[in-house]
Amino acid sequence: MNMKLTGLLRIFRQYRLAGSTLRRRLFLYFISSIALILALILLLLNLFGILNPTNAQLMDTMESGLSVFCSQATHNTDKIAAYAISFSSHLEDNIQNYLTEQNLTFDELRDNTDAVTALQSQLYDTAYLHMQLAPSSGVFYLLNTTVNSRSEVPLYNGIYLKYVNLVSDSTVNNEFSLYRGSYATGKEHGITFHSGWQNEMQTDFFDTFADTFTDGVHYALSPAVKIPDTWERARYVYVPVRDMQENVIGVCGFEINDLYFQLMHKAENDGTAPIMYALLDDRSGTYSGQFSINQYGIADNAEGGIRIHEKKGLSYFDFGTDTCVGKTCEVMIGGETYLAAIMLPEEVFDNRIRQGQLNATAIILIVVITAFICCVVISRKYVSPILKKLEQVRSRGGDVSHLSIPEIDDLIDYLEARDIGYEQRLRELESAKHAAEEEASRAKEAYEKALSDYETAQREIQSLAEDRRHDIVLEDFEFFLCNLSSLTPKEYSIYELYLEGKTAKEIMEILDIKENTMKFHNKNIYSKLGISSRKQLLKFAALKKQQETKETP
Repeated sequence: MNMKLTGLLRIFRQYRLAGSTLRRRLFLYFISSIALILALILLLLNLFGILNPTNAQLMDTMESGLSVFCSQATHNTDKIAAYAISFSSHLEDNIQNYLTEQNLTFDELRDNTDAVTALQSQLYDTAYLHMQLAPSSGVFYLLNTTVNSRSEVPLYNGIYLKYVNLVSDSTVNNEFSLYRGSYATGKEHGITFHSGWQNEMQTDFFDTFADTFTDGVHYALSPAVKIPDTWERARYVYVPVRDMQENVIGVCGFEINDLYFQLMHKAENDGTAPIMYALLDDRSGTYSGQFSINQYGIADNAEGGIRIHEKKGLSYFDFGTDTCVGKTCEVMIGGETYLAAIMLPEEVFDNRIRQGQLNATAIILIVVITAFICCVVISRKYVSPILKKLEQVRSRGGDVSHLSIPEIDDLIDYLEARDIGYEQRLRELESAKHAAEEEASRAKEAYEKALSDYETAQREIQSLAEDRRHDIVLEDFEFFLCNLSSLTPKEYSIYELYLEGKTAKEIMEILDIKENTMKFHNKNIYSKLGISSRKQLLKFAALKKQQETKETP
């Protein structure tokens, strides 16, 4: 055993005297440095809790949250719409049964106070029952009849019930904060009359339903509007009420006020500031709508209109006094397009990004300092000995027999051998350089000729394209002229107002028509005249006028 131990010690001493190779030292130092740096990076990532950049994390959170919100908004509205359709079906049955029992037609209800009041009393239970079942903040129905047809403002008879409080998802047995309907029906069911009570109500439904419920649309979602005579705002999910001949005789549905919207889409809060959701309506360049939180008074600011602009893949929401940052996407609900949004206050958003940048900067600084220390250590333990040995080589005039680094001996011999071939190699490179310069000159001349041919071909293609485009415009213009006579008087009036330079909004005010009606006429005009834009319409009209001027002596 002692002989074996003595032998091992002898081998170790010989190894130390012979010295370690450069490759072995290099491998040892670099593996140690890389291991140390990686260990520090993993430790710092664990301490700071950063696995991804903060900006990317925040974008992922917003995109996933917005996707979930869009699905929830569509699902919740469809669910309420299903209750509204069921409510409409029960109303239709009850109305028809009442008219049959009383031997009346629907038209005979007008100005018949007793009959309308009795019908409303019977329909109250139907409205109240569906109000308890549906996830909403209120219920309503309006019939195309009235007890006061002499009113200057058209009034419609019906019931509107609204809960006084919403503190949970269950709305059973809540009291009413708003009742609109006949006085007799309210007294019969023990309802307290508040300042907002009205016997009958107003609506523009009967002027617009034909445009709304088309192309398979079974329900509609209204924009967020202020409830008359109250401080609240709400949206309405509504469906038409029809008689046995499928004539629309009324409308019914459910209310979703701001508070109930907040209950349906609770804001996420991570301890700094809540992530907010919103369903917005386009108001010709500005937006308004409902928000999942009212902590910052955003709902009030929205009354003045929100301006949205895009910047670097983000949406900036300007409320006038506050600004939020988030994401948006369009969502189709009830046949209309709305803008779904997720957002954070800009200050909070910037703070999160800044904090992430500070964390990343701290990590980088620590890694840089560690790497610097490793470089210093490697320099002292590795580079300095090599320089010292090279100095020994220089001072000894090439005598390297007593040096302990074998690679240096081999390096010196190799360099001496390479010196002999340098001049020959240099001459070869000079010759290759002259040949390359001549080849480059020939290539430049070929390139310039090809470029000239290409530009000539481009001009010819452009000329042909211009001629072909004139032919197509002429055919479109002839179609435009042939179909002007197919416009209705109303459409031709809108056409002439466009020629006078009026905008769509100004035409709506002049002709006193709704936005949906304007869209309907625009669609017909564009289809009949074979055009796709107002710009093309004005261009063809100007060309027509120029042609008529030339034909006139």
